[in-house]
Amino acid sequence: MLHPGTELRKINDEIGYGVFATRPIPRGTITWALDPLDQILVPQAAEQLDKPYGGNLMRYTWVNGKGHRILCWDFGRFMNHSCEANSYGPGACQFEIAVRDIAADDEITCDYATLNLENPLVCQCGSTQCRGVVSSDDLDRIASRCDDLIRSAFARIRDVRQPLGHWLKSQKKDIDRMLHHPDSIPSVLKHRWQPAQPLIAAQMSGS
Repeated sequence: MLHPGTELRKINDEIGYGVFATRPIPRGTITWALDPLDQILVPQAAEQLDKPYGGNLMRYTWVNGKGHRILCWDFGRFMNHSCEANSYGPGACQFEIAVRDIAADDEITCDYATLNLENPLVCQCGSTQCRGVVSSDDLDRIASRCDDLIRSAFARIRDVRQPLGHWLKSQKKDIDRMLHHPDSIPSVLKHRWQPAQPLIAAQMSGS
């Protein structure tokens, strides 16, 4: 579930849609949390879908560290990549946190390299830090910077309003531990999943 202070807006015909803040979202705010309406597809379930679903799976799902495909029920599936993203998820956690203050009308973005991007992406983020082409191989190079941003933002998690707090109740003990022991915050490297064969490639080839 996305932070309620967001809305879907069309950017242009080439990029399509993106998620934008409708009010200020301070650093340390949870921007997204997994909720029971989100679809979690284990590899076997995804493989059983008909071939026409392959494109939709590639476009609208991301892969967690267990190899499960996550399909957000709300417009979280439209969140775009930025090489200077303002929302990251601690590794192996089921939420993302704002690592910068997000102003009203700012686009909320994540870094696809942390989400097991399956094919290289020609980036159009426009950031001064743009990597040009984004791939899952970027993760090793960016992990330290991402982890630092997450640790700094996490220190504010109890100081800002958390509209998604209800969806974090099951993770309260983990969050408390990470808050008091920042070194225990899992690295974004914990998101990594390395399949023997790309799922969609197998589906599209008829394997």
